[in-house]
Parts: sequence; structure tokens; C-alpha cells
Amino acid sequence: MYLFLFFEALFTLCIAGGLFFYANDIKNRSLAFYTLLFALEILYFIYGTTEIAHMVPQIYGFYYHSVGVLYGPLLWIHYKATIQPEYTFQKKEVLHLIPLIIINIMLIDYTIAPYNEKVLLSTNPQFFLYRIMPANYFRAAHQLIYALFLMLLVRKNKAQLTSDVFFYLSGISIIFISANIVISLFTLFANSWLDFKWYYIFSNLFIFTIAFVLYRNPQFFKTLKAKYQSSSLSTTEMKSIQRKLEQLFSTENCYLQNNLTLDILAEKLDTKSQYISRTFSECIRENFNDYVNRHRVLFAQKLLKNEAYQHYKIEAIAEEAGFNNKVTFYKAFSKFTNTTPSKFRKEQKV
Repeated sequence: MYLFLFFEALFTLCIAGGLFFYANDIKNRSLAFYTLLFALEILYFIYGTTEIAHMVPQIYGFYYHSVGVLYGPLLWIHYKATIQPEYTFQKKEVLHLIPLIIINIMLIDYTIAPYNEKVLLSTNPQFFLYRIMPANYFRAAHQLIYALFLMLLVRKNKAQLTSDVFFYLSGISIIFISANIVISLFTLFANSWLDFKWYYIFSNLFIFTIAFVLYRNPQFFKTLKAKYQSSSLSTTEMKSIQRKLEQLFSTENCYLQNNLTLDILAEKLDTKSQYISRTFSECIRENFNDYVNRHRVLFAQKLLKNEAYQHYKIEAIAEEAGFNNKVTFYKAFSKFTNTTPSKFRKEQKV
């Protein structure tokens, strides 16, 4: 059984490495670190429930509780980066580490104690009940809260997501909350930490297999959805919406509106936002943000070429084109032109 767990950990490490090197962006790196931490947790479980802990006692009691309060923040960052391709790490994200500080303060005397003393404390019913178990409950509750927040985040941004992204994030949310319910039940009713082997063997093997499938093939849930969800929106109607969108963008330049959303477009086109979202996904084959930003970049290129705007700073050009900030503008401009606004402007003068 331990051999199976060991190979499960190695497999998960391979997934983490693949995600890390797949693309150099926050979306991939955050999921890679999440997967890496989970693989290390499996190895730590093997370490903590075998004689290896007696052979290498230096790290005993250091990992389990701390890593449990990092899963939620890493998924939160992954979700934000998936929903907003231009997302950059903000200083306020450091606040996600507050629970990590709290749980380490809760167990600081246990964590810094010598190995032999930790073993004695762990087998002391009073200490285990009133010190270890509250930390276990804290970890479980923290993960459940994040699972709920992730589902709310997806629901809040549903209108601007393509169906692929929506079902990918929804699938991960369901898996994450299911896993946390399972581990919460083990926390409440397991006789010892050794019982968690069943959780690691079956539950998490399923979780990471499905999560990886969803990440590499978002169509997985979409095909399931098609079997159970009928839609009155035909291909002809989507083509009609596409034509109306193209006309709206060419005549009214609505993309210059920096707070443009699918709901605003739906109101202008007198249709439902989910119909527009589906048109982007299945007919235009481009997500809403990319579609809007591509038009904004084209408009910005015209301004950068225009002599009347040569005295404008790049930030001003970005604002004129509908971007909220310089960072988002630079990322979008580089994505669609393979150069920066400054270089593009200089090239026009040559």
C-alpha cells in the first residue's frame, strides 16, 4: 500500500513538473505549486506513519497543518489568473498567508519541541484533543471556506467566461469541495492519521486525475453538459449575434468603454449574455476579454501612428483605447503584436 502511495506521489510530481514548464505564467505556475505541495503531502504521510520518522526526526510535525492552508490561496490565484488573463500578483494577496501564521502560532510549542517530546505529546489524549485536533479542524474549515469562495468567484464571473473555462473551473470547484468534505469527515471520525491512507489512495488519485484531464481537455465536461442541457440557440442565431457584434464594434467602438461587460453587450444587442458567451466560445472561438482587447490594440495602433497623438504618453494612449491601466495595455499589446507600444511607436518614425 505504501508502495502505491509512493508511486502516486511520483506521478503527481510529474504532473507538477509538466504544469510548471508548460507555460511561464501565473495560471500554470500556481497550479504547479498546488500539485507539488500535494505530492509532498503524500510523501510526508508515508514519512510520518512509518519508521522513517524515527530515522529522520528533524521534520516531524512541520508540514501537514501548514500545507493545508496553502491549497486554497494557490487555487484562488489560479482561478483569478484563468478568469483574467492579464492578472498580476498583487501585494494584498499576501493576506492569504495570515491563516498560515495563525496555525503555526497555535502549534508553535509542539513544532519546536524535540522529536521524542512530540511523540509523547501526540500520544497524550489531552494534548491531542485540545491542541492537535483544533489545528486539524482549522485546516479542514479553511479549505472548505476557500472551496465555497472559489465557487462564488466562478459564479460572479460567469458572464465573461467562455463555456470551456466556466466548466473547467466549475469542475475543479466541485472536485475541491468534495475532497474537502471527505477529509473533513476523516478529521472528525478517523481513529488515527493512518486511516487517511484511504483518502490519499482513492480520493486524491481521483481528484488529480480528473483535475488534470479537465485542465488539458476542458471539453470533457462540456460534452457531458450537451447531453443534459438543451439550448434554443442555433448555429444560425449565433452567426447572427456574431454579425451584430462585428457591426457594433465597427460602428460604435464600444470596446473603448473601459467597463465593458457581457451584460452591457447583451443590453446593446437585445439578447442574453449567456448567448453572447456561447457565441464567443463556439462561433467566434475567442474569449470575451481577448476579443475586446484585440480591438482596443488595433485602435491603439492607429493612435500611435497618428501624428496628432505623438505628444501623448503611453498611459494616455492606453486610456484612450479603453484600457484601465498601463500593465494590462502592455500585456495585451504584446500578445497581439509581438512588440511593445513604445517599440511600435518608434518603428513608425523610422
